[in-house]
Amino acid sequence: HKTVMKIWLAYKFRGADLVELKIQLEELIKLLEASGHKVVTMLSDIQNWKPDSMPKVEAVRKAYVLYQECDLALCIYSISDPSEGRGWDAGYFAGMGKPTIMAIENSVSIPFTEALFLENPANKKNNIPSIIRYNDFSEIADALKHL
Repeated sequence: HKTVMKIWLAYKFRGADLVELKIQLEELIKLLEASGHKVVTMLSDIQNWKPDSMPKVEAVRKAYVLYQECDLALCIYSISDPSEGRGWDAGYFAGMGKPTIMAIENSVSIPFTEALFLENPANKKNNIPSIIRYNDFSEIADALKHL
């Protein structure tokens, strides 16, 4: 019997092409939700796809409320830029005793960040992978179907 997981989806959006990012995120959200999970993101659920729609402090406060409701953080790394936002999300979730998953596109190399994700005890306790390597988003959804 599978449990529905509420997933906080973290990604780098500063400096990104927002039209392309929205297409990519909606694709990944659709795949994860087809597997039975609920997905929450800063950009879609807090900022309504407009990153400058509210003060950063207000967006972060709203994120903290959603963190409490989520079961795990899924941090997407499609470029070799560790970014402080995803690291903060992962650290906050780990501090709450919740699993964190680092999904890394196969062309990306960020070994120090990978090492940090491997040490979350909540992943080991719940038998949840710390790292998922992928070529396309369907591989991420496939890896999380069993949750």
